[in-house]
Amino acid sequence: LPEASFTGKSLYYSYETCGGEDHFTKEYNLEACQNQETRDTCLSLKMASGADKCAWTGIACLGWEIVEHPLCKKVVEKAAKSGVAQPRRFVAAALSVLLAYAIV
Repeated sequence: LPEASFTGKSLYYSYETCGGEDHFTKEYNLEACQNQETRDTCLSLKMASGADKCAWTGIACLGWEIVEHPLCKKVVEKAAKSGVAQPRRFVAAALSVLLAYAIV
């Protein structure tokens, strides 16, 4: 459900948070932010409303809210500076910040 939302916010799910492996997104959700390999393709994706769907961290493409939400910006910046090759490792941390404040 790529356009799924709850209280007007994008809905995120995390296989990693629950200890699972994502066998779906890479093959069946080609427009998922995490599947975009370049800045240009990342930033070209839009929600049905016209709002940005994704944001570029400098090393990876992630959902806009995870990168741009004020509560998550520090997590993303820290990961980008440390050169984290797999951004999914810090997405769980960003999501936990959002969930703690009931933003998602």
